[in-house]
Amino acid sequence: MIFHVHLVPVILLAASSAIAAPIHGPQGDVCHKSYRNAGSQGRAPEYPVTGNKGAVVTEVDVCSNVGVDLLKKGGSAADAAIGASLCVGSLAAFHSGIGGGGFGLLRTADGTKRMFDFRETAPAASNETMFSNNTNPTASIVGGLAVAIPGELRAWEDLHRQYGKLSWKELFKPAIELNRNGFKIGNQLSVAINVKKYPFLCADPIWREVYCPNGTAKGEGEWIRNKRYAITLEKIAKGGPDMFYNGELARTTVAAVQARGGIMTVQDLIDYVLQWRKPNNITYAGKHRVTAGVAPSSGNVVLSALQTLDTFPAADFSQKTNLTAHRLVEAMKFGYGERTTFGDPDFVGNVTKLQASYLLPAYAKEKSAKILDNATHPVELYNPSNSEVLSDSGTSHISAVDSTGMAITLTTSVNTFWGSQIMTPDGFILDNTMDDFSSPLTKNYYGYVPTKANFIRPGKRPLSSMSPVIVENLKTGALELATGSAGGSRIITAVLQNVYRVLASDGQLDLQQSINAPRIHDQLQPNVTSLEWAEPSIPGFQGFDNATALSLKEKGHITIYVAPGQSTAQGVQRFRNGTFLAAAEIRQFSARGAAL
Repeated sequence: MIFHVHLVPVILLAASSAIAAPIHGPQGDVCHKSYRNAGSQGRAPEYPVTGNKGAVVTEVDVCSNVGVDLLKKGGSAADAAIGASLCVGSLAAFHSGIGGGGFGLLRTADGTKRMFDFRETAPAASNETMFSNNTNPTASIVGGLAVAIPGELRAWEDLHRQYGKLSWKELFKPAIELNRNGFKIGNQLSVAINVKKYPFLCADPIWREVYCPNGTAKGEGEWIRNKRYAITLEKIAKGGPDMFYNGELARTTVAAVQARGGIMTVQDLIDYVLQWRKPNNITYAGKHRVTAGVAPSSGNVVLSALQTLDTFPAADFSQKTNLTAHRLVEAMKFGYGERTTFGDPDFVGNVTKLQASYLLPAYAKEKSAKILDNATHPVELYNPSNSEVLSDSGTSHISAVDSTGMAITLTTSVNTFWGSQIMTPDGFILDNTMDDFSSPLTKNYYGYVPTKANFIRPGKRPLSSMSPVIVENLKTGALELATGSAGGSRIITAVLQNVYRVLASDGQLDLQQSINAPRIHDQLQPNVTSLEWAEPSIPGFQGFDNATALSLKEKGHITIYVAPGQSTAQGVQRFRNGTFLAAAEIRQFSARGAAL
């Protein structure tokens, strides 16, 4: 059952990071105490999860502490988000970092909303058939051709220039210290290293330095460090992002990509530009303003589905309500059908107009009229273009709010685990985001044609599931939520459910309770509805019961059970009394929010 939520405490089962010298143990601490894992060595958390001066939440507790440390020093939400992101890109480098990109949503202190698009771009020498004509089936995933031009540092540069209060160097200090002196491997990183047994981690000399220094892959709780990356961060802290985009780091990066068959050039890095875009918004229940990013992110899909749900009577959160679950899934399916028409608006002329049309109240009513309470429709009704529904991967989500009301919620990624499997001699991992484009001349596994709006073009940004969201009180303009999720294609449905539960419950559920609840997912292709099962390793996590699965099956859904954790959400909620709640993902055992 999806909306019958049981309270679950934040779980910290794995020690994720700490500083020590020497590398082999915690004796002789050399760093500020808040750079430790909040749950390590029996220590109490450094910060509470509630406060009234600001909050930061990430998938790694120590990185949330880093963000709040920066707030405490007088930094803005922008400063905190940058510092926390650099930390996450070090302690969870397998899926985010300066070799990748993403999307963010900014709310200024006066309530102005802006979207910053730091999604990676296709190299100038790329073309739409570079993968469909390639004899190597993994060329878009592994190796130099898979690498798109990273955008993360250009985002941090502009955020800091416009909204930062602390010095640029100050934001880099925690990540530099962590990489130089060492940190403990947390649960998430341990899984990434050991579950799939990636051979390059111990075979390639540069990777081996970090993850297999003694020839054997390091495990959870063991100490590692990345001295090369510490030096790189010092260079960027001193010389600015131009060191990365037009300096010695750029030349080393390009050499590493080209050595693995890639086409990136230094000019590609020089030409990268951060895009500021105007986000879209809707009203919900006549009480809330919900703002989300536009294409090539998928925030518009969240808004459209939420608006469809708003046409129905309010969900009953006091009892099991499988009808609400059914309507939620149907709204998801219409949203994913709309997403097949999206692409980079700088290359696809009708995308902005299409997104606006999908948010018209009349269109929401048109969709809800098609949602039957006792049946589903053929997939073609939700996706009349018969285009493929794209699946993407990886990602990390971070939210930060300061005492002025400035809020930043962002999602960043190098795409699949370990990106392109290229680590540069400067110690950072490069993305494989070229895999997020569509390729012509092929149909996908389900027989659907590729999405033309997402074909490769030089300088173009591929479509993404990333969907950061900000919610405000419609009457007062006060911030209510700054949230988002990681999890590839499941990002959209995770964000939708968390925002929907909090808003539709009208105060009965807070964001932490919503994150703790089981999630449902349906993206049209494959034509299945997945429900999270009860997982004993997450104490108190209930999962869906068989009654919900049976009810959905009776209405025409093809239901399956999946393990929890395929989407991982974080966010900050602000209550009417001004208290902030840093709500962290219980499916990530190293995650914990921090508040001031």
